[in-house]
Amino acid sequence: MSAEVVAPVDAGSDRFVARPVRYCEICSFPYEYCEYGSSLSRCKANLEAKDPEQFRQLYSDEALEDKLKSLTTEQVESLERESAKKERKAAAKAEKERAQLAASKIVLSRVARTKRKVITCIHGLHQFSPPMPALKVIAKGLSSRFATGASVTQSVQHPGVDEIHIQGDVAHELVTLIVQRTKPFDAMPSEADGGVLEKNIVIDEKAK
Repeated sequence: MSAEVVAPVDAGSDRFVARPVRYCEICSFPYEYCEYGSSLSRCKANLEAKDPEQFRQLYSDEALEDKLKSLTTEQVESLERESAKKERKAAAKAEKERAQLAASKIVLSRVARTKRKVITCIHGLHQFSPPMPALKVIAKGLSSRFATGASVTQSVQHPGVDEIHIQGDVAHELVTLIVQRTKPFDAMPSEADGGVLEKNIVIDEKAK
């Protein structure tokens, strides 16, 4: 990702030119300011893999030596401690969120409308959006896959939370689609990346 800013040609110059500014995909800061974020190690690894030349300009021994010339030893040590502290906090937060996501449950319940008609409700997908698309998009994909009606409806048991209702008893088919991350669930994080585990996909057998 890049953008342009207007900057003087040189110090004291009244001539200005557009200078491209590239932004880090990890922290979203310009590459030159990654050190002020909470993911410097990941930012450096990403830049080294993507643009070795700019990585050298920013993080080679010579570049670091030039940067440190204007700082005292105490300032350098303070910056290193602050950077390490931010990374530890960010890592702890990410791990906590990952654990919460892995423990999240997707509940598939059957609701009897008449003696012959049943709808399947999917509750819990809102926990994965993003990276999953909007529930309306998922509902449309399920409608096409099962050749039946599917809609997004506010949950009765969980006010303020939307869930998907599909016409027909398709609970077991849904389990397979979710576990295998088949469309429209292909954007859901894998189990290895903290996505829902198969044991946390629950089928409520009680049709109402």
